Order: sequence, then C-alpha cells, then structure tokens
Amino acid sequence: MHTVIEILNVVGPVFLILALGFGLKAIGFFSAATVGQLSRLVFYVAAPILLFRSAALTALNEELNLHAIAVIFVVTGGQAAAIYLLCFRSRPPRRGVLTQGTFRSNLVFVGFPIVASALGDKALGLAALYTGFVTPFYNLAAVIVLTLPHHRETGARFPIAPIVKGIALNPLILACVAGIFFAAFRIPLPTILDRTLKLAGDVATPLALLVVGASLNFDRLRAEMRAAAPVALVKLLVYPALVFAALRWLGVSGLGLQAPVLLLAAPTAVVSHIMAREMKGDDQLAGAIVIGSTLLSLFTISLWLAFFRWLGAW
Repeated sequence: MHTVIEILNVVGPVFLILALGFGLKAIGFFSAATVGQLSRLVFYVAAPILLFRSAALTALNEELNLHAIAVIFVVTGGQAAAIYLLCFRSRPPRRGVLTQGTFRSNLVFVGFPIVASALGDKALGLAALYTGFVTPFYNLAAVIVLTLPHHRETGARFPIAPIVKGIALNPLILACVAGIFFAAFRIPLPTILDRTLKLAGDVATPLALLVVGASLNFDRLRAEMRAAAPVALVKLLVYPALVFAALRWLGVSGLGLQAPVLLLAAPTAVVSHIMAREMKGDDQLAGAIVIGSTLLSLFTISLWLAFFRWLGAW
C-alpha cells in the first residue's frame, strides 16, 4: 500500500495538471490560439532554459555515459526498422506514422516532469544530456520513416537540407549543447543568472503539461483506437524495456538506468502529429497515437515505477 501511495504521489500531480489543461480548454478558458502561444513559449523559451541550466550544472565526468547513448540509438533504430517492416501491408500514409509512434518520446513535455517528480532535480541534468543526444536522432529517424513509404510512388528525395537546418536551429538541441559546453569546461553560472534561469525554467514543467492536456482530442482516438492501441503499448512498454535490458547488460544502474528508461517511457511526442501532417502521413492516426499513448502512460509509468521499486532501484 505504501508503494502505491508513493507512485500516485509521483504520477498523480503530472496527470492532474494534464487534466486541468484539458478542462480549461473544454470550458473555453484556453482558445486554440492561446494553446499555440503557450506551446511556443515552452518550446522556444521555458524548456530551453530548463534544459540549459540542468545540463550546465551536471558533472559530465560522473554522469555522461556514451555507451548508454549508443544503446538508445541502436535500440531506437532497430525497433524502427522492425516495426516498419511489420507494417509493410499498411497504406503508405499510415506506415511511417505507425513506426514513428513506437519510438518518438515526448521527452520534454512529459518525460521531464516524470523524471523530476520521481527522481528529483539531480536527475534533470542527466535527462537533459540524453535529450541533447536523442532529439536529433529522433528527428532524423522520423523523417526517414515518414519519407520512405512515398519514395517509390513519387520518387521523393530525403529532405537532407531541411533535416540539418531543423536540427541546427532546434532550440531544445541548442540549449542542451550550450549546457553541455558549460558543464564540459566547468563554467560557473553567477548566482543572479542561476536564480533567474531557475525561475524561468520552473515555468516549463507546468506549462508543458497544460499544453499537452489542452491538445487532447478524443474524437481522433475513437476513430483510430484499434490501430493506436498496439502502437502505444510498444511505445510505452516494449521500447523502454529493450533499452532497460541493454543498459542492465552493460552494467548501468542507479540514475543512469532509471532516468533514460523513464524518459523513453513517456508517451509519443505531440510533434509527431505535426510531422505526419507535413510529410503526407495519416495525421488522424498520428493524433490518435499521441492521445492514446498519453492516457495509457498514466498506468504504464506507474508500472515502471513499481518495477523499479521491486528491483530496489527506486
């Protein structure tokens, strides 16, 4: 019973804020334009500040594990290839969407709040490091799986230049790189700057959760529930389980094991719906995967925390 209460204390606040965002949108307190503006505020300002400060205050020599990052790359790429092949009978607009939905985690909008709530602020630095490495790989993998289904039909070429530009100008990636630079050269943050960044970064978590909640559209889920459900289960259980098994095999433990697994156990990223729409994918299915995985993650993240507690690792 004590463990159940502890888990509820971790996941409960996160999903109650999600519910608050949904409720505020439902009663008209948030308009679609307001949600869009808040999303931009999180993506371009608050989340980059949080990522930068978390990475800058991290001891790289103690926390950075390049083998663990390589594991995430291999597992992500291998799973994406396997799912894409399993979906070969699906129509081209759905094939890439189904594949993307099984690996593209909502690292910042949901993963960070869960890591902070479960593991504390110390784990945020480690989470920021993983985000800096994983986000560009997610972008590249997503473009590949969304382009491939249309390649034979249209002869479409991979948009290499937009990919490079998108990665180079992504504020989350830039913030992580800058934070890693500060950490690598042990550049201290002046107290006034550190406190300012903390105040601004603290806004990121609640705003991100409100935005995700306000973006939920259950009509999409009802229309595509049968297709979205297995994708969500792979995303929330199989994908992080593969990463967990590989990291354990490498002997990784403690925060180095828990932080990446909880990050990758986050639901499918909201941006996957936007990319699907822009790259001729089935955006209705993409939206259903985002919503279904977000709702289901309340239970699966609780399972992961219970599993870590059973191992004595949390």
